[in-house]
Amino acid sequence: MLEALLRQEVQGPSRYAQSHLDAPAAVSVIGRREAEMLGHLTIGDMLARLPGVYLGNSRGYSAMGLRGFNRPGDYSARVLVAIDGNRVNDAIYDQGLPQLEFPLVADWVKRVELVQGPGSSVYGSNALLGVVNVVTLDGADAPGLSLLGSVGSGNSRRVEMHYGLVDTGGGDLFVGVTALRNGGEDLYLPELGTADGWIRGLDGEQYASVFAKYRLGPWRAAFSGMRRDKDAPTAPYGTLAGAPGTWYRDTSVFGELAYDDNWQGDLRQALRLGLNHYAYEGRYVFAPEDGGINRDSASASWLTVDGRILWRGLLNHELMAGADFRTVPRGVQRNWDEAPYSVKLDSKVSQHAVGAYVQDQWRLSSAWQLTTGVRLDHIRGFDPAWSPRAVLAFRPDEYHSIKLMWARSFRPPNLYERFYDDGGISQLKSSGLRPERLQSTELAWERVRPNGLAFTASVYRTQMANLIEAVPVSEDLDAIIQYRNVGRVRLQGLDLGLEQRSAGSWQWRMSASLMDARNERDEHLSNSPHWMVKGHIVSPEWLRSTLGAEWTALGRRHGRVDVPALISVNLNLRYRIDPRQTVALRVENALDRRNLDPSTPENPLSSVPQPRRSWRLDWRIGF
Repeated sequence: MLEALLRQEVQGPSRYAQSHLDAPAAVSVIGRREAEMLGHLTIGDMLARLPGVYLGNSRGYSAMGLRGFNRPGDYSARVLVAIDGNRVNDAIYDQGLPQLEFPLVADWVKRVELVQGPGSSVYGSNALLGVVNVVTLDGADAPGLSLLGSVGSGNSRRVEMHYGLVDTGGGDLFVGVTALRNGGEDLYLPELGTADGWIRGLDGEQYASVFAKYRLGPWRAAFSGMRRDKDAPTAPYGTLAGAPGTWYRDTSVFGELAYDDNWQGDLRQALRLGLNHYAYEGRYVFAPEDGGINRDSASASWLTVDGRILWRGLLNHELMAGADFRTVPRGVQRNWDEAPYSVKLDSKVSQHAVGAYVQDQWRLSSAWQLTTGVRLDHIRGFDPAWSPRAVLAFRPDEYHSIKLMWARSFRPPNLYERFYDDGGISQLKSSGLRPERLQSTELAWERVRPNGLAFTASVYRTQMANLIEAVPVSEDLDAIIQYRNVGRVRLQGLDLGLEQRSAGSWQWRMSASLMDARNERDEHLSNSPHWMVKGHIVSPEWLRSTLGAEWTALGRRHGRVDVPALISVNLNLRYRIDPRQTVALRVENALDRRNLDPSTPENPLSSVPQPRRSWRLDWRIGF
């Protein structure tokens, strides 16, 4: 078990597999077995167990905070999200949302890697605060057919199937399909002014996704398709409270063909061709005097070509050079009233980006390693951007790793921030927006003991300039918003982690984070806690049963009103019927806490109630 910990590989920091302890970044990883024992459904469930991460829910979309930064209404555009290294942030909002907006579920994932800190030196834009790389299962990891049926609170129903096969010719196939329907909760929201204060039957959600991957030698082909429909119960954008018919719909499709050869002497080559599509639809029901029904839509398809080479022919050096090109032929945003038909917005723009990067890992001695890298990006409409990185790592022995990291990163405004304008009803088009710039310094220490106990500590300081944020154009409560560069932000803090993984014994993980996020006026940022403590534990099997428990405590956060500390406990009891069958009961928010999140800009509520206690019963059988 210790050897597995020491040799654990990650792909996120440099876009190719390398030792976790040698990688030029602070990386946190959660794997398939932990997620299974804890009853995780989504990628967000997995990410929530890692240091520095906190999730939110606006009752329309999820959000991911990282090290005290999670702007209300943000779509996680400052974190780059990839599936097997393929960037999946969309081309309209740049969103990388972690829950059922994501095209994969936890059942299809080998591990999730969280790379803390800037990653633009190899990924380019969006890798501002970090990188999430989702590594999917191969057929060899899950051979045969597996079926799951699930029921739960809110009249929820789910089915899931995955199939893995390694054929006689060496080909590896994995296929997964899932569908979910959830009626949601009845919500007591007197702020919305309904007759009795209740919003009933308007929190439903439907989700369907398919994923397939085939690998043959160095070649890999993958496909994913996802659709999510979510009712909007909180009367966003001034819609009619308590009236059915206000909803969001998200659809995404991606396909890729990749070539990644093993080392041929001192050379390794990789090439990837990816085609992605994303579409959003929104339907908003207003009172008749306010125009009746309004519709919103956005869509874009984009092509990505990415190639790189690795060379280790120079003594004690491992060099990487790469380039990528991304083109969005047409990004469409539309807004219109249904009756009488009236177009408020009809925007069609294109976007093109090209980047080139180099990185050198130089082993200075048996204990010291220096990684340096730089990337140059040119995105149409903006000046070229340089993104350098330098990491000095000290490995006094095989159990220790100390890393001093410095990096710069950037994020240009996305198409939504630049061009959305619904005629001044809710938002005005922005002009002259400048890219966000970030500089970060971090010191990380990791120690693995021979008994499998691992300790991590990271202290960081990050400065961001030209922060892009939606601001009201007047002091009115229902003021129109416009995206603007609003100034500087400073993030600093400390992450501590401790975990124990021993085969056949208790497995546990704990982390504590201190966070301080302030603007240039030295004011604390909204939706930014000062502290967070979390952990989970999985028991060894006893009488065919295992118990998993996870807990999170999050400090007070400022918004329109201050929301109190959030405390959440989830439990998962799993019973092995026989070698092929298991049944599991998961209880979320087991203490039934009335947790709140700060409100988002489109939301009329002073704070957003988070889900109350719920349960889910899963039955799985394998063939």
